[in-house]
Amino acid sequence: MIRWKRALALFLFLLLLLPPCAAFADGEKDDAPPAQADALVVGASEQEAENSSARMNAATEEGLRQQIEDTYRAAKKRARRKSFKGYCGAYVANQLMVLGINTSYLSANGNNTFELYRDLETTSGGYCVSAYRARDYTLEEALQAILNGDPAASNILVGFQKGVSSAGKKYGHVLFIHGIRNGKVFYSDSCARIVDDVQYKEGEPIVCSLGSFLDLYARYKLDGVIHFEQARETPQTPIIEAEASTSEEKLVSEG
Repeated sequence: MIRWKRALALFLFLLLLLPPCAAFADGEKDDAPPAQADALVVGASEQEAENSSARMNAATEEGLRQQIEDTYRAAKKRARRKSFKGYCGAYVANQLMVLGINTSYLSANGNNTFELYRDLETTSGGYCVSAYRARDYTLEEALQAILNGDPAASNILVGFQKGVSSAGKKYGHVLFIHGIRNGKVFYSDSCARIVDDVQYKEGEPIVCSLGSFLDLYARYKLDGVIHFEQARETPQTPIIEAEASTSEEKLVSEG
């Protein structure tokens, strides 16, 4: 009897020394070490962050395309035109009015538009003006300088002293970039363009790499680049219904 009690006591003592066992449902195993499990959680979080960033970028890019389309329609309505027919100065001037960058109409030929803004501190719509003159910057250097200060830059005017057509060589050219995102340029032009073998109509959103954009206008003689930066917290209400100045009718097509 004493031996049995001693054996039972020894058994209970050894049982207390054993480590506690985790309970698992049928078919479950504790195969992943704690560190590996943590890594799986971190990896999932990083993947979700990448997916979220991709969704945001896609939404931003789609927003820029839509902005270009809306601005083109509003610019035609404001100018009482069915088409700008290559009148680049009028198209850019009306875009700036529609977007609220200007509140008073300001326009010239393509080779004079940069001069209208280069010495201004702010536009009539309250946007700060940063000018990059051709004597100091190439087109690539000017755009890169803007992107260095603002990787998601918007509202960029590019003025050329000379284009490549007969009218362009005489009257220059000007265009407006709505935004540069992830190395892609979002803009439209006052005449049809072929970019990367894709045909774009007047005012249609053009989306191309920065390299393709630079190649397309490589033969144009740069006048300068203007970056309009919003200086106030509350955005200006776009002007759509205002009556256009008749001076735009005197502009000449870049062709």
